[in-house]
Amino acid sequence: MLSEETIATVKSTVPLLADKGLEITQAFYKRLFENNPDLKNVFNMANQRDSTQATALADSIFAYASNIDQLDALLPAVKRIASKHASLGIKPEEYPIVGENLLAAIQSVLQLPDDHAALTAWGEAYGFLAQIFIDAEEAIYLENENQADGWRGFKPFTVSKIIEETSEVKSFYLTPSDGKSVPSYLGGQYIGVKILGKEAGFDGGFDEVRQYSLSSWGDSKSYRISVKSEDKGAASRWLHRCLVGDKVGISTPNGLFTLNRDAKKHVFISGGVGITPLYSMFREALASIDGSPVQFIQCCREAEQQVFKKELRDACTESGTDFKLVLEHGEAADCIGYLTEDVLGGWLEDK
Repeated sequence: MLSEETIATVKSTVPLLADKGLEITQAFYKRLFENNPDLKNVFNMANQRDSTQATALADSIFAYASNIDQLDALLPAVKRIASKHASLGIKPEEYPIVGENLLAAIQSVLQLPDDHAALTAWGEAYGFLAQIFIDAEEAIYLENENQADGWRGFKPFTVSKIIEETSEVKSFYLTPSDGKSVPSYLGGQYIGVKILGKEAGFDGGFDEVRQYSLSSWGDSKSYRISVKSEDKGAASRWLHRCLVGDKVGISTPNGLFTLNRDAKKHVFISGGVGITPLYSMFREALASIDGSPVQFIQCCREAEQQVFKKELRDACTESGTDFKLVLEHGEAADCIGYLTEDVLGGWLEDK
């Protein structure tokens, strides 16, 4: 456990972090990648261009410092981040590298001498938090590895089928290259997809790893992801150009955004390609929950951008699910425009 002195010193830096946090994390990432370019194979470099990752890290450091004397408040965030780290294949030996560069960035931005008490305290605090994540991630790795047909890290998969859902979204069926089945998973979970940078021709030849929600449920032979092509998205653009037979690396399913089986009523409200985790939850609900009312509300810009259009309508018809469609533009929908509180309230009224 951390000493009272360390806790007090870290908490005393909260005002500085509020003022200088983003500057520190920007300096940290610059230093990290200059000293350890191989880590570009792990981090989402697209998030570096607009400071998305730096801002998220600054917020996390601030939250840790603010709650270091009541760590229970951070447990939900720790579980969520550990799950994402597991999908990226983060290794224990990478934590000291991150810690060294983070402390150097703190020292540089705040202009602290080598023996400053804040650096010592933050070194201890980082080491303590790193061990929490290492232990949490190892538990996830072991659980995923020990299940039937499970594995650790990234396993070779083959793109076995591609379906064009809309002009912007394609579904990719990913099958283990070794012919084995895929482990079971929960609706709403996601997988890490690794695309080898040298083979894909990415800038610098670095790999790209992205998390994509599984958009189906109950298939033991393959995983399905449904991806929107983004103009600045290296991974999504490669997927939209790939062919059946191409290879990717896949991590086991992770994620905590899953179906609440104890709910008295299940209502799914999706927007655009955000339907993917909800649709897999929906399929799980239909297969495993008896007697609980189910309602699905799908929101799209227009009918041409309705992902899973026929598949979803057929599933709702067969199961008796109350389905509502909201289109921003068009006709032949239950609501034209935006889904408002009044419209939603009318649909959600218990009958």
